[in-house]
Amino acid sequence: MIDIKLIRENPENIKENIKKRFQKEKLPLVDKILKLDEQWRKLKNQTDNLRHERNEISKRINEAKKKKQDVKPLIKKAREIPDKIKNQEENIKKLEGEIKEILSKIPNIIHKSVPIGKDESKNKVIKKYGKIPKFK
Repeated sequence: MIDIKLIRENPENIKENIKKRFQKEKLPLVDKILKLDEQWRKLKNQTDNLRHERNEISKRINEAKKKKQDVKPLIKKAREIPDKIKNQEENIKKLEGEIKEILSKIPNIIHKSVPIGKDESKNKVIKKYGKIPKFK
């Protein structure tokens, strides 16, 4: 399976590789995976921001308790965040599954020494060993 980082950094190279394999029906998968990856990154960032916000609220609650201030609004806000995080994580897992499924359909990169052809007639013989049998 190809690393998504490679697709993210070189989508045109991946598309060219797919064309060399004569699998043009798989070209839209590259754009789809880039779109899903962008959504995944956005959700991941939002989830990280929610965790940071939760931690900041916890600190403010502790400070407010030490100063004997009212902490009910902060506690109410802190209780809402875990549900949001849980929903975001479910969406992240769903996107990860879709990304993995599409990644499994994208073919590996062809080495530059491999001849391009639709069938084995374009292959090169690199080395022969022993006597080649003749079949009847």
